[in-house]
Amino acid sequence: MIKITKVKSQNTNDPTIVFIPGGPGLSSLTLRSMDILSRSTNLFYVDFPGTNGNPYGETRNFAELATMLLEFVNDISGDVYLAGHSYGGFFAASLAVKNKITGIICLATPFSLNVLNQATENYQKFKSKSLEQAEVDWAKNPSDHSFAKWLSEYGPLYFAKHSFESGRELLLKDKVSAKFYSDNRTDASTMHRMLPELKYAGLKKLFLAGKNDELLSMDLLRKDAIDANFKFVPVDNASHFLTFDQPESVASLIEEFIATKKGIL
Repeated sequence: MIKITKVKSQNTNDPTIVFIPGGPGLSSLTLRSMDILSRSTNLFYVDFPGTNGNPYGETRNFAELATMLLEFVNDISGDVYLAGHSYGGFFAASLAVKNKITGIICLATPFSLNVLNQATENYQKFKSKSLEQAEVDWAKNPSDHSFAKWLSEYGPLYFAKHSFESGRELLLKDKVSAKFYSDNRTDASTMHRMLPELKYAGLKKLFLAGKNDELLSMDLLRKDAIDANFKFVPVDNASHFLTFDQPESVASLIEEFIATKKGIL
């Protein structure tokens, strides 16, 4: 099943944002810096099976999980925005083209094969000795602990310089799911098919990416975003985890996007 955590807005009749974490296998705890948006929106945080204390249960594929999430989103009244970080952006996109939501916000989502291939090259090029060792340890003994340790060693591939240490602690303590990662990691290679559908989806679209993301190429992300008719905005002093590196900047950009009338970028 999918676990949902609500953070109620400080005001009445505010719109809603549903935040979907990346990975696959990361929990919504990696996005809770966005709690500051409760000043203007209702927030729902998604946790997939195995993450953040949510039991794993039966293995579910992407389509099944997307259907389960869609059922929840359909029950939300008022204006609804879906915000997905990295892998989570695939779910946001999938629901956006099937449901009459108000808008979609993709945060460093690697839709195209060009972006994914470049990410593989960047990983090999920039990985440190500690990251290499953590990868070896994960391969030898796959577990939630070794998975979290592996991700925590990504360093500049994930976080801006000022956030290296705090980002490492965030991922070390995250309630990850190694099983969810193993069962769903191959989905990313098929998501480029969504770009043409997104291009003609009649909803508001925002794509945010960190200017200092050393894992994903900002130029390639920009191309994907523009091809699918997103408004693309780079975030200064931010890497792949842009919501963690620059929470106030990201929150302000999202609030500005929500305040903009539909159809006007």
